[in-house]
Amino acid sequence: MSDYDYWEKQGITPLYPEVDLEEPEQRRLAGKILIIGGNKNAFFTVANAMSVADKIGAGEVRVLMPSSVKGQVPVTPEVYFAEAEKSSGVFGKAAVEEMLLQADWADMVVLIGDVGKNAETTVAMSEFLRNCNKPVFITRDAIDVVTPEVADWSMLREAETSLLLTMPQLQKLLRTLYYPKVITLSMPTNQLIESLHKFTLSYHMTLVTFHNEQIIIAQNGNVITQALSDVEWTQLTLWNGTLAVQMALIGLWNSTIDNYKCFASTLLIGNK
Repeated sequence: MSDYDYWEKQGITPLYPEVDLEEPEQRRLAGKILIIGGNKNAFFTVANAMSVADKIGAGEVRVLMPSSVKGQVPVTPEVYFAEAEKSSGVFGKAAVEEMLLQADWADMVVLIGDVGKNAETTVAMSEFLRNCNKPVFITRDAIDVVTPEVADWSMLREAETSLLLTMPQLQKLLRTLYYPKVITLSMPTNQLIESLHKFTLSYHMTLVTFHNEQIIIAQNGNVITQALSDVEWTQLTLWNGTLAVQMALIGLWNSTIDNYKCFASTLLIGNK
């Protein structure tokens, strides 16, 4: 335990052994996960996320990509397409209906990234988040896409929203929300912990970031830190989409336990 009553430090053993890290014995109880991402020039991360979800033990997995990738990916029953912007090949406003339809099927949605930076995609993702009533986990460049409209969608969502984001992405998120405390790349860890404690008391989000060789998780004012040296993750593998999928699934399997506890336990599984 740290000097702050809201900050806990996890070592090589889980702080919360009540979190079940094993897939449910019955596949139907393992949950349905929808992975959204990709554009006409990049879809490897989406395919990898689907493979990871299958390997870890999701009950069912679906992938939703823009129609611009048709012909470039194998056609399987698990792969769905939403209408893409003709000029850019990314998700646009016309894709929202299909996104929401697929989210209705799922228990958990992961916005895995590779969506491209496009104003139409930002509008589409914001509308999706406002209207999606399922838990959503957001990572990689999907963070950059949803941040400009975060003030619009964040206050309207009742379902859980989790973000695995870099420090520069965290800076921009808080700045967009006009949060009074400035986040800097050089700030001491304890000051960042205090800022995340206060921020997550005001905003209904679970945040996971990395700073000063520490993985930091914050939700509802509670903060957990994990030394990178105590886990199998690296500064590269934190951001390849694998951790996001693992955290989403462990959170889904332990739906009665707070996300920050589930995500902290997930860090000890390692990069599957």
